[in-house]
Amino acid sequence: MRTIKANLNQAKGKLDRFFSACIGAGRAGEVMRYIPMQQLKKMQSECPFCYIRFHGLFHEEMNIVHRNEDGTLSFCFQYVDLLFDSLLEAGIRPIVELGLMPDIMAKDKAYVFWWKMNKSMPSDMREWEMLIEETVRHLTYRYGEDEVKTWYFEVWNEPNHKGFFTEYQNINAYFALYDTAAKAVKRVNAEYVVGGPATAGMKWIEELITHCKENDIPLDFITSHSYGIKGDFDPEGNAIVYLPSIDKVSNEIRHHGKICHDHGLPLIITEWSSSFSPTDFIHDNYYNAPYLLRAVKRSEGYADMFSYWTYTDIFEENGPPTKPFHGGFGLFNVQSIPKPTYYAYCFLSRLGDTELLCDDENAYVCKSDESVQVLFWNIKGTPEKTDNRKHFSQNLVSPVLPDAAVSLDGLEPNAEYTVTRETIGYKMGDAYTAYLEMKLTELPTKEETAYLIEKAKPEKTSFTVKADENGTLAFAVSQTENEADLLVIEKKKTS
Repeated sequence: MRTIKANLNQAKGKLDRFFSACIGAGRAGEVMRYIPMQQLKKMQSECPFCYIRFHGLFHEEMNIVHRNEDGTLSFCFQYVDLLFDSLLEAGIRPIVELGLMPDIMAKDKAYVFWWKMNKSMPSDMREWEMLIEETVRHLTYRYGEDEVKTWYFEVWNEPNHKGFFTEYQNINAYFALYDTAAKAVKRVNAEYVVGGPATAGMKWIEELITHCKENDIPLDFITSHSYGIKGDFDPEGNAIVYLPSIDKVSNEIRHHGKICHDHGLPLIITEWSSSFSPTDFIHDNYYNAPYLLRAVKRSEGYADMFSYWTYTDIFEENGPPTKPFHGGFGLFNVQSIPKPTYYAYCFLSRLGDTELLCDDENAYVCKSDESVQVLFWNIKGTPEKTDNRKHFSQNLVSPVLPDAAVSLDGLEPNAEYTVTRETIGYKMGDAYTAYLEMKLTELPTKEETAYLIEKAKPEKTSFTVKADENGTLAFAVSQTENEADLLVIEKKKTS
């Protein structure tokens, strides 16, 4: 039998909340809309994040850059102010992605995404320098130096990926962009922090560190991206994506986190998820909750921020979504129905600040002044080269596992405790399975959406347990495969 053991008098230390340091969003123009902003505010009230990172700050819809009749540039930050004001009011700060290229400044007409973000080098590097400096100066004017010192400036997005940079095979082209931008940021204020390379697949990290050290270029942190899947083809030649290992992400983080920390640099993962596909039903499935929790636990101490991609399915890289559940990245679907992953983050946010020693690699045991919290999960890998998009689009019945035992020492002898349990699993905190069973042929009505929001909530039960004469509290709980549970244990109040 699995046993989760801890002693309230044996603390590991302060809980590392790196998992809630940052969250991702698609692009600036999407976040500004009413429903994504409402979703953001709900998220911040229930499982708050410190920072948010998104693409498209320099896209034309943000109306920043204009070319005058004489060929010079002028700038307008009105929409940027509206967005950043709203974010700060919601209690979340920006990681400012400096990129990609405003179309009127670009060397080539080369685009990525349905909404056409230009991925080219600038036609004039001096204009790129001016754009960065003017942006940072305006942010300083509006929000003040002390506030902007708490922000992060990240140069570009995935410059090693052909989808995001025309010069993706030329690391020196990225170095030119990075060097110019980093110096421009520091010219405004030497204490502002800037970093990169924001690469796909944890690439170019050591190369950027070496380049900056050898050329005396500012570098305050490293950013990169990690996703859990790989791509392949089936015997008929159809593309599939699959999970090579449930630990692919955390293994990459462990390896590169050590490299960065050896150089005295924080590692900020500005994008991560189980899958890089915005049409992968793993994102909607209950399986994604224990997947997330395991990746978080194994990355502790190696990543300084761990930014899940993304908080909302209102995400238009391939165009606006046409179905309520389509495998989108979000913690919320288009209709604001929370996914199991959302509640996994809620579970993490409710852990107390003191983490206790526990040798179960798939569990946290924490305490606060009011309660003890036990968060645990189990996860089984998928069969080799299983096509994610087919596998997770099904009604996946979860088999019953042997009970898990919980044993806590250091409580009040002979006292009674209330255990409140919340569960994410098959048909528990599982709106997607409920949606599949409804077999809707149209978009859900308001009443059907309300029903699915209820089905999205974790299953909640409670029971009473008495500590023995030595102050040990011991009990067992049932488990199903690929399930996540939060237990909150409080001393029973006497009337």
